[in-house]
Amino acid sequence: MTETDTGREAWAALSEDSRPCERLAGAWLRGLGLNRAAPAEVLISLFDVGRHPIVYFLYRDDLPAGVLDAAVIHPSRRVRAMAAESGRLSPAQWDRLLTASPDSPFRSALAELATEQTAYPESGRRTGVEPAPGSGHRPPSDPAEVASMAAAVADIGVDDHTYAVWWIAALHADAAAMRQLAMSPNLRIRRSVARAPRLPSDVVDLLAHDEDRVVRLFLTESCDDAPAELLLDVWSWWPGSLSFPGRPRNHPNFPRHNLLRFAEAPEPRMRLLALDDPGSCAALVERFSRDPDPRVRGSAAGDVRLSPDSAVRLLGDADHGVRRQARQNPALPAEDLVSLLLDDDSAEDAARNPAIPTAAMQRMIALAPRDSPR
Repeated sequence: MTETDTGREAWAALSEDSRPCERLAGAWLRGLGLNRAAPAEVLISLFDVGRHPIVYFLYRDDLPAGVLDAAVIHPSRRVRAMAAESGRLSPAQWDRLLTASPDSPFRSALAELATEQTAYPESGRRTGVEPAPGSGHRPPSDPAEVASMAAAVADIGVDDHTYAVWWIAALHADAAAMRQLAMSPNLRIRRSVARAPRLPSDVVDLLAHDEDRVVRLFLTESCDDAPAELLLDVWSWWPGSLSFPGRPRNHPNFPRHNLLRFAEAPEPRMRLLALDDPGSCAALVERFSRDPDPRVRGSAAGDVRLSPDSAVRLLGDADHGVRRQARQNPALPAEDLVSLLLDDDSAEDAARNPAIPTAAMQRMIALAPRDSPR
């Protein structure tokens, strides 16, 4: 994105004469790391700011090409460690990471992590899966072993917090094993199967109708084969989690058509889905920006079709979540966005706004004190 003539004057406020305090600079850096419009060179430059550079964004699943390549050979051990823990490295990137890490206990820990993730990638550092116990353990290799290890898995109650059993996760790509385990009366085993990224259609159908709604929830969070009708049902009662942000609404099978029928729905969670329909229009966005429910207003506040005037209006909304969405809307006029960036309380959200020109992002990083706290 480039700075236009109309916005150049506003962005000029980010100059050497307005060097930010450490708190404000830290907010900029955290926000820029999560800015989906930030190019690779901007994200890579974040590695070199401060004694303890901000690198949590390496967990993102949408990083531009080249960011992880730069992270694995970076001089900072903190940067290399976060790249390793992200669970997103290829074998070639692991090789470069280990080469860049001299012999030390740190390198030994990296090598062990690399062995686990490359030996059993299906059971790696995936969200919702317990870590494998170590390189000396292996998953079962035939139906008899599967049955024997399944018999040793302690059952759980419906209200128990659950992570998928590591060896079941290691077998997620084994269709026969998934069929065998999906029929288990053991609730933890069925929940573990539901964490599979892909499943045969018959297993999906079985789990989609499981009596345990957490099994059904896990299927919508983890499995790309979850059916549309299940996704819509789970959306109606599940508010979402930080572990699987956006699910089930951002699932590839979530229905995108025939959603305008929910525009008048009494339940706000269903009503806001109308904006996802390709037939929705800017007029509906404007209408929802004045909806009595903050969830619906928040959905409108984050919609790129929102008018600049409404985006500015929602900056003063009574609901904090609505205000946060509005701060990140690219419809905001440049002068309002810059004002938000210069305010400690709104700067982090505003720094995630994709309307920030690349040159301004680079200027913000350059202005940050080199020892900004994280």
